[in-house]
Amino acid sequence: MKKLILLLCIISLSLMTAGAQNISVYSFILPDEGVAINSTAPDIILPDVNGNRIDINKSDYKYLLVNFWASWSRASRKTNPYFIKSFNQFQSKGFKIASISLDSDTNLWQQAIKEDGTSAFFQLIDYEGMKSTYLKDFEVDFIPANFLIDNSGKIIAKNLRKDELYKLLTTLLPN
Repeated sequence: MKKLILLLCIISLSLMTAGAQNISVYSFILPDEGVAINSTAPDIILPDVNGNRIDINKSDYKYLLVNFWASWSRASRKTNPYFIKSFNQFQSKGFKIASISLDSDTNLWQQAIKEDGTSAFFQLIDYEGMKSTYLKDFEVDFIPANFLIDNSGKIIAKNLRKDELYKLLTTLLPN
């Protein structure tokens, strides 16, 4: 009985800590959420920082990471250094990142891009926020969420954390 109470206390504390840091509990409990690997990625057309509508499916890439995030999400922002590392290493080999913000405030979104140093990514915004059609299309219930897509439009990996993206790209795009 004592072990059960201790376990429940640890789980409760973890949930409270995650909530206080804007980290979705679902990202730890439900890692398989979202469209299935080997399925075709939904089309995405959204405005960039200049207001131009961008169709990321028409961009030239070997591999594209579609990353759903928001400036107010600490967990989302903590992933950016890992994405920057991968982008810097593999962009010359055909790797690109489409960073899809769910912000409602354009100024906060653009400020986060500058602060995080992610302006080289496709920076797109979906003003529908957490009610986004794209979140529904990708079956995303939490952010950050990401999907690695190959040049045929097939999802080959999802919800890559920390150095998982870098390690995978090392095998997909060797020297």
